[in-house]
Amino acid sequence: MTHNSNSPHATASVAVLEQLLEIGRKVLAEEDIDLILATAMDGAIQLSGAERGLIILFDQDGRTRFHTARNLAREDLEQPGNEISRSIIRKVREHKKPLFLKNAREDPEFKASKSVRGLKVLSVICLPLLLDKKLIGAVYLDNRSFRGVFKPATYDFALRFAEFISLAAMHALRQQHLRDNVDALQHDLRQRYQFGEIIGTHPAMTEILRLIAQVADTEATILIQGESGTGKELIARALHQNSSRADRPFVAINCGALQENLLESELFGHVKGAFTGATENKVGWFERAHGGTIFLDEVGEMSPALQLKLLRILQTGEFSPVGSTLTRHSNVRVLAATNRNLQQLVASGQFRGDVYYRLNVIAIDVPPLRERASDIVLLAQHFLRHYGKKYGKTGLRLTAKARAGLMKYDFPGNVRELENMMERAVILCSADEIGADVLPAGMTALPAPETATHTTFREAKKQVVESFEKSYLIDQLSETGGNISKAARRSGMDVKNFFQKLKRYGIDAKIFNVKKS
Repeated sequence: MTHNSNSPHATASVAVLEQLLEIGRKVLAEEDIDLILATAMDGAIQLSGAERGLIILFDQDGRTRFHTARNLAREDLEQPGNEISRSIIRKVREHKKPLFLKNAREDPEFKASKSVRGLKVLSVICLPLLLDKKLIGAVYLDNRSFRGVFKPATYDFALRFAEFISLAAMHALRQQHLRDNVDALQHDLRQRYQFGEIIGTHPAMTEILRLIAQVADTEATILIQGESGTGKELIARALHQNSSRADRPFVAINCGALQENLLESELFGHVKGAFTGATENKVGWFERAHGGTIFLDEVGEMSPALQLKLLRILQTGEFSPVGSTLTRHSNVRVLAATNRNLQQLVASGQFRGDVYYRLNVIAIDVPPLRERASDIVLLAQHFLRHYGKKYGKTGLRLTAKARAGLMKYDFPGNVRELENMMERAVILCSADEIGADVLPAGMTALPAPETATHTTFREAKKQVVESFEKSYLIDQLSETGGNISKAARRSGMDVKNFFQKLKRYGIDAKIFNVKKS
């Protein structure tokens, strides 16, 4: 008897196989465990015709670590009416063997169940997720409306599909393990070292904390680079607090806030009569900070003449007060910060190369807030707690719309701007929830591209497109409560493409998993 490849059954089998391969491809392509389970769950429902489904992953101790469901939450299984579902999953876990019931009500094993009369489950497929014969999870599918909805062919395909899920889940768990290690590293660093008000869980911030811990208790001169408002002084203070100089003075000087002659006097001191108004001797900050740390903020604003004096103290520890020929010595550690590109200033002759290389022994680059968007809400909540306590308004929280508004904003003033914004919100709010109405008007508007004199058409277009994409993604997540699959469907986008864009813009879907306002 020959097989007719054009028969309806063969055509249906090919279609299901194509579905299986496509879903398997999507599952295997993912790295985020939550997205993998969501994609796999949708695929399992689509493939089998199931009404409800649940995928569970277990940790090494057999406890549930991750789960996702459609029309059936894991907690629902604890209800008395779901005794059969519970026992089916338990049996699959114990024996590591799949279970297929065309009609659970007629199955001899479950007829003795106390809840058989009220049993609403008809068709059931429950599969163990195995990797190297080790149980890592289970897939449960059922249908309460039609008996025999699961055919043998469906079961066979589901078995193959479970293999896809097992491989993809293990790959994702390994990735999650790496992320957990990063989180553990940051927790350990924060436990062991004093990082003050440095807030953030973005990988770039974890790397900064690691570097601070590594170089703090050395004598190395450190150059902290970043835009205004990114918290460069906080990093300098953390370096000082975690050094052997912690019990000695920490002095911060803004080199861009004083005129050259005043800055020189502040740094190195002066003698009586050195200039008009110098009516008495003055001790400079390099001398006062002896044994401690001096932080030169906005060092790129320092004049070439002052740079030469700075070079001398960096090389020898020696200096002379203004108007004096005497040489003094100070044992200080120098930390410097700038929001300008010192390399470009060196190339243009505006900053001495020898000073730059003396300052840049160790460089710490602080990313702008827009490049670590995942920290925005975390920082906002920190400031809400701080200013809520200050103004007697505790328990404040952001609404979903407020979170979305913050995430869409580029924060040209960085963390300092966000802090000011949250203080304003605390003052203006009249309820426990901070809504978008107390955020600055127009804050979420798309930023205009830089003028044509500073950027090309292509670069300006790229900025507008990226700003739109980020805003659009955040809106969709806000509307769906952080459900990536649902947001992708609403957008008409492939889930994988949607997720990749979230990663590109540093958007954490979990922060939208709150009650919509």
